[in-house]
Amino acid sequence: MNIVISDTTALIILAKSDKLELISNLFEKVFIPQAVKDELDFKDDIVKYRVDKFDKISLKELTNIQLLNRIKKLNIDKGEVEAISLALELDLKLIIDERKGRVVAINQGLSVIGVLGILVENYRSNHISLEEAHYFFNLFKKNGLRVSEKLEKVILEKLNDIN
Repeated sequence: MNIVISDTTALIILAKSDKLELISNLFEKVFIPQAVKDELDFKDDIVKYRVDKFDKISLKELTNIQLLNRIKKLNIDKGEVEAISLALELDLKLIIDERKGRVVAINQGLSVIGVLGILVENYRSNHISLEEAHYFFNLFKKNGLRVSEKLEKVILEKLNDIN
């Protein structure tokens, strides 16, 4: 089964955009740790509603406390700590967008993907058209995705180069 662990931000952006199904086009199941669930529950009602309604997301308990305590020392937020720890514990890919958390995850040997990677992979796999990819990209920015001009240019070129 193709399973992924997710941090909070990507789920918030996709839920606000009503595009959580883009994850299920690529992964059969999404595990989140308790801290991510708590962060999602704290968000506005539409995010909480859409995430709760999305049946691919399941709460998964962390069992490796030593690993968790080691990651806690790396000065990132609690959701990132638990998501990275769970991905390491289960040896799964991690959905994460925050720069500092991504660096920590990569330095720990994890394979990571973010909202933009999910978008590109959906287009590459023919789940969405190029026009939809551009529309969703702008929708994600409107719903809180922070993208530098340089990264925006790279992503748009990558989308255009797929065909």
